[in-house]
Amino acid sequence: MAGVLVVQNARTEGPGNLGRLLSGDGFDVTTVHAGRERIPGGPAVDLLVVLGGPQGANDDLQHLRDEEELIRLHAAARRPVLGVCLGSQLIARAFGAPVYRGPAAEVGFYHDLVPDGRHALLSGFASPFSAFHWHRDTFGLPGGAARLAHSGGYANQAFLLGTAVGVQFHLEADREMINMWLDNAGAGGAGGMPGTDLRKIRGEIDAAIPGVESNMERFYKNFKSQFRL
Repeated sequence: MAGVLVVQNARTEGPGNLGRLLSGDGFDVTTVHAGRERIPGGPAVDLLVVLGGPQGANDDLQHLRDEEELIRLHAAARRPVLGVCLGSQLIARAFGAPVYRGPAAEVGFYHDLVPDGRHALLSGFASPFSAFHWHRDTFGLPGGAARLAHSGGYANQAFLLGTAVGVQFHLEADREMINMWLDNAGAGGAGGMPGTDLRKIRGEIDAAIPGVESNMERFYKNFKSQFRL
């Protein structure tokens, strides 16, 4: 049975739809809560997943540097790494690319993601396709990386470097997770983005979430095929 390590950077940002797909396929999933539990020191599993969080990738936090080192170790061992939002920024930073404030916060459901080329990881995706976003930072591409997707507001939304894949958007976010983020933002939590229309986003969930879930399933299938998991 293949082992998966999920590094969770916030209580409210779990693996969601991705976790259910992994468990449903029989993967042995272990979750480490960064900042509260020790980050493992080597590539001991078949797949590393680094999730999002309210931190900035450039913040002076030891667990973020430990995550970057773990990313480098897995990539050097040719084992797949998937970084989501903050996780994608940590992958970029781990390989020398800058992480910086983007042109505008992207929060909510967006339908303007465009695949670059015909890479197998986005096989079967519409152009444009839909995802959920909750970020205001972004990344440059590490040397040798292939851009997988962009949007009107952001030049880099996803990339591939060897066995490391970074996606700035949230395909893993399910209904429960999104509502939790909106509740936290509405209460003035750290995940809030000033000027965001939380009521509008909440009103879009029923119509938009099926498309996001479908794209998560498509990406998951492609990812497994790409890396022979």
